[in-house]
Amino acid sequence: MEASDESYLTSFCDGVLAGAAGLGLATSLGSIHEASASQATELPNFSDPVIALRTHVKLVGSLAKETIYSFMRLNIYADTGEGNFVPLFTLNNILVDHWTPKGDDQYEMRKYEVGFYSRYGSHDILEHFDNPITGKREAIHQFLLGPVPRVYTPDGVIAMGFTPKALPIEVIGDRVFLATESIESRPDMVHPGKTTYVNSFMTMSAPVQDVLNPAITSAPSHLQLQNKTRWAPWMGMGERAGGTVARGFGGKIPSLEALPKTVYDGAKQLVPKIFETASWNEFLFEDSEYLKKRES
Repeated sequence: MEASDESYLTSFCDGVLAGAAGLGLATSLGSIHEASASQATELPNFSDPVIALRTHVKLVGSLAKETIYSFMRLNIYADTGEGNFVPLFTLNNILVDHWTPKGDDQYEMRKYEVGFYSRYGSHDILEHFDNPITGKREAIHQFLLGPVPRVYTPDGVIAMGFTPKALPIEVIGDRVFLATESIESRPDMVHPGKTTYVNSFMTMSAPVQDVLNPAITSAPSHLQLQNKTRWAPWMGMGERAGGTVARGFGGKIPSLEALPKTVYDGAKQLVPKIFETASWNEFLFEDSEYLKKRES
């Protein structure tokens, strides 16, 4: 990574933190943990911005300075706009997030994310993609994204790229649920002059007792994801209408070594950078990496 790139990421995080403080977001509130284990029905006011922030961070990451690991399996389908969805493949999605509390109820996260493809509903590595829509065989392009800086504040998430918006926190049974959404668009870097749209929806949940426990800085969250995006450029869809729909599930894990063995071995083979986040400084993104390969 060039020095200028590292300076950009550092300046981004420092700048948004300074800006958030200047907006008076450093609200002083009591602990989120107003309810004790013996008073499970006494829930905090999750509509309070600071309590909502701390709950959000505890569910998605950590209130402490630590690295959080997550793993999801995404079953991905073709949506041509007519008829039923067509199963395509399964993505093994691995996330490594480095969290740092910055004081004044602001939390910085530096995200690294990779994914490699398996046959639909299987752990067998997909060596090539036989497109059921076009009938053609395509080379696989694995997924890379990071580092992506984000800052979580009582007023929301400040992010480079798409920004997840949190919906109201809800308690159902003995679990706390938080849904986020990214309904956004941006210029399409693969197809100049066009717009790419992203509709991404995440739901995270954890036991109420863990969310309210002051000794736990990172709740053992379950994750569910749905999204709708344009065709990945490597799929060979050309100008065909439609896009892909993903349905994912997973959760936090204690370490990369806790991944299923087939996933761990596949990641080592196909996306080894996720094991090297300490030296992963150059920003990588699926579309830009595709363009580099196409132009080489």
